[in-house]
Amino acid sequence: MRIKIAAFTLILFVSAASASLRPAFAQDNSSTNPADIGSRVRSMIELGSVYSNIYDIAITVRETVRGEKAIASLKAVDPGVGMPPEGFEYVLARIRFELKGRAVSDTIPFDLGRDPLQWVALASDLTEYTGVSATPPKPALVGRVNPGDSMEGWVAFAVDKKDSGPVMVFDPDTGGATGRGRTLFFKLY
Repeated sequence: MRIKIAAFTLILFVSAASASLRPAFAQDNSSTNPADIGSRVRSMIELGSVYSNIYDIAITVRETVRGEKAIASLKAVDPGVGMPPEGFEYVLARIRFELKGRAVSDTIPFDLGRDPLQWVALASDLTEYTGVSATPPKPALVGRVNPGDSMEGWVAFAVDKKDSGPVMVFDPDTGGATGRGRTLFFKLY
């Protein structure tokens, strides 16, 4: 009997320890608690028009580049890129997006980055920044992601030079999600 109790206790301990190593779910993610750069945020989206299915997503902001380094990267892609408005500077974010179906029949792709409202930069006070028309470095985070696949690429923003805490927002509804898609927040500094 003691061996069974000891084994059960050990199993509980190992389960609790492994659960604490998993990436954070999106419920801890908010405008007041955006994910740190390098943090993998998991959530879910619902895709489909008649029979919708739930897909798991994971998003990681791998790195950000701001100021002179960002403008140099943009000029490497398009030498004619304009400067941001007076008092602003470019911010580039390299993002990894993962999509996984929950069932074998989950085959609907997700359109990533085609809608300008899918990735939006917010000021520290959560005021939305105006989007930019600058072409980000290659690979740009644009395309269709099939279940089981991932995509990594760059997005571009312009933020106030004085803003020390800009935030990036991901809105899944603009990529074809039909429900249960949750807006996610990420630090851009």
